[in-house]
Amino acid sequence: MNKKPNIVFITTDQQHWNTISALGNSHISTPNLDRLVESGVSFERAYVASPVCSPSRSTIITGEYPSRHGCWNIGVELSEDRPTIGQYMKDEGYATGLFGKAHFKPVLKEGSFEAPPHIHNREFWKNFMGPYYGFEHVEMVHGHSDEDSSHGMHYGAWLEEQRINPKDYFGPGGGHREGSWDLPEEYHYTRWTADRTMEFIDKNANQEPFFAWCSFQDPHNAFLCPEPWNSLYDPNNMPPFNMREGEMKDKPLIHQYLIEDRLKELNVNVTSDPGHDTGGIQCLGKTTYNIGEERAKKWLASYYGMISLIDHHVGRILDKVEQLGIKENTLIVFTSDHGDYAGNHGLWLKGPIHYEDIVRVPFIAQWTGTIPAGKRTQSLLSLVDIAPTILDICGVKKQEHMQGISQFETFTSPERSLRDWCLVENRAEPTFYVKTLVMDQYKLNYYLGRDEGELYDLENDPNEFTNLFNQKEYEAIKLKMFIKLTEVYGELENLYPPRQSFA
Repeated sequence: MNKKPNIVFITTDQQHWNTISALGNSHISTPNLDRLVESGVSFERAYVASPVCSPSRSTIITGEYPSRHGCWNIGVELSEDRPTIGQYMKDEGYATGLFGKAHFKPVLKEGSFEAPPHIHNREFWKNFMGPYYGFEHVEMVHGHSDEDSSHGMHYGAWLEEQRINPKDYFGPGGGHREGSWDLPEEYHYTRWTADRTMEFIDKNANQEPFFAWCSFQDPHNAFLCPEPWNSLYDPNNMPPFNMREGEMKDKPLIHQYLIEDRLKELNVNVTSDPGHDTGGIQCLGKTTYNIGEERAKKWLASYYGMISLIDHHVGRILDKVEQLGIKENTLIVFTSDHGDYAGNHGLWLKGPIHYEDIVRVPFIAQWTGTIPAGKRTQSLLSLVDIAPTILDICGVKKQEHMQGISQFETFTSPERSLRDWCLVENRAEPTFYVKTLVMDQYKLNYYLGRDEGELYDLENDPNEFTNLFNQKEYEAIKLKMFIKLTEVYGELENLYPPRQSFA
């Protein structure tokens, strides 16, 4: 048996924190994630460093916040000069692999490594296996549901080998089907990602310690997956959305304008894709008010179906680890890069409105014999902690540039809390920046340069219906939160270069 543990790191894309049956959602079926819950520790207050794909994923591999690693939004490349956990693990003798979605580079910019037309260069992807951002072996796919980019990269080359014509199932007009998707499930990218991960585990199980990142790109919109999963849930039996009539009246203007379809009046300087009629706010625009209640329920039903499909393949990975006899020497971590509003507050997708729906994510850690089974903790955890925690578990000293902390002690003793705050950064545009500070009871969202904000009592108002930001009786708490936010950034400025003399 290896002295150093193997790591199986499983992520989804845009999964709401409350979408696991064993953690309280009785409307969804997730038997394999339930297995993880029953055999590991579930962090019920895990937060992202940014609720957007590229910044969040860049934080995961660097252990740094977006304001340091520089990838502040999608469409912004993470510099390949940034040191990553993939490289550190490789240097420690680990076989490292990334399977599925990367999204460290722009996916719409012509000439980008992760964008068309390059992603459809079949001959290139048949021969390229890495290294990529420190991971020595990569097999990737980007895109969601049946859109044209979904049949690119290694997955697209594999489809061609299976004699699947992408034009039959994907296309420029994809991502908008409201019915079923006729792509056979055995050719779907979720199964493909799980298969590639299991092949890597199989190959390395008895040779050297391995770090396998299984990066599923669902349940990201568009909400669509193959049968029987897409019809697994009846839209009429979906749980009610968390929303309240008139709840936006005490919220910042972006909340009000979004619901009223007036985002263009928000006066945001658009720096890319000015043709999109969204007011320049990334990913915002779709609300239950403009798509209708019936369509919203269908979206949620398909969203749940996508999660159950992922759950099925998570089960196959768990079975593989058990069959190989390496369960006691393998840490398994499951989480998501960010959430989805999923209809709550009348909103969909993601953006710079920091409800718990998008900044909080599921997070489960399992390591038989080392991490206690069946525990749930309210200890705060940030995704910026992933890299330093995994390095610590593998006996590697925390890298000085990393801004997260090791949560290994909380993994093994869930009652121990190592954090009293979590920070979320979201620079939706250079001139539209939201910072969020979450503490035990209260949460502060501040819109820089706009003199607007939100203060929520998460203990007494978990649905965040009532904004306390401008209420006089909460001025002292608001001030305390702002002072703490200032102190947080002072702490994150480290490391300093050594002082050389008195003057």
